[in-house]
Amino acid sequence: MKKWLNKQSETLSLAVVIVILVVVFSILNSNMLTIFNLKNVLVQASLTAIAAAGMTFAYTAGVFDMSVGSLLALTSVLLAKLVIAYNLGAAVAAGIALAVITGTINGLIVTKIKVQAFAATLVTMILIRGIAVLISDGTDVSLFAYSSVKFISSGTIFMIPFPIILTAAVYLISGFIYHFTTLGMKIRAIGSNMESARISGINTDLVIIQAFIMTSVTAVIASFINTAQVMFGKATIGENFPLDVMTIVILGGTSINGGYGNLKGSLVASLLVAIIKNGLNINNVNSYFQNLVIGIILISALVYNGVKEKRAAKNVRRGG
Repeated sequence: MKKWLNKQSETLSLAVVIVILVVVFSILNSNMLTIFNLKNVLVQASLTAIAAAGMTFAYTAGVFDMSVGSLLALTSVLLAKLVIAYNLGAAVAAGIALAVITGTINGLIVTKIKVQAFAATLVTMILIRGIAVLISDGTDVSLFAYSSVKFISSGTIFMIPFPIILTAAVYLISGFIYHFTTLGMKIRAIGSNMESARISGINTDLVIIQAFIMTSVTAVIASFINTAQVMFGKATIGENFPLDVMTIVILGGTSINGGYGNLKGSLVASLLVAIIKNGLNINNVNSYFQNLVIGIILISALVYNGVKEKRAAKNVRRGG
């Protein structure tokens, strides 16, 4: 039991912070604990939680993806255009195909051209955003005439909001891949020591490409929900999305140096950030201040992550 508690300490700590914040925000505003608001928090958390699941794989493999916000925008515009021209099924299929293509391109740039992940995905971030603006012609594409799209964000199954069901499905599949498949093992091995993984026979390039694809697929799924919420295809959404997702993954306890990921931590951290944003919103706190708060959380998480990994390295050197 003690060993299990030690392994789950980061996730449990985040859960305690969530409880404290809910109590504080509910004292400041009684609307915090209404069923409507709590459902809203869970739905809002689903956006970053889903994307954070994919980003957890990327971080574990020792890379990360700055282009997820732009992919959110391009998917939004593509979804709107294809729903109008064809149907929702075709639009969703095209979105998933876009994710596979984008992830593959990012992975190939990093593995074959040997460009550092930050620089590579920063370039694709700019390119993807430009394509989104070009396709949309700089205007929002209305989807209000298509009720099938609204189900993605507002529909329910057995009274459970569909975004929450999507989030649960993404984390169940991600958890299975991470813990019970050779791909998950290979991703952890590459993040821990790429050269050793290569020597042991792992196709490191292919695995890194697959990690980028998972990151892109989860970003596209998040875009489906976001687009259905606003009922517009928008080329301007997702500008702060990479920052939010990175904050959640690091806050959740995933190593920034690779080798270790914490999917449960990413899920709980996404709920924490959603509660902070919601609590500030219902108390009429300026949105610019909210970005400041998220920035402070990210810096704190980075510092904590760095200190934790230095201690772990010292313990390894001491044989602890």
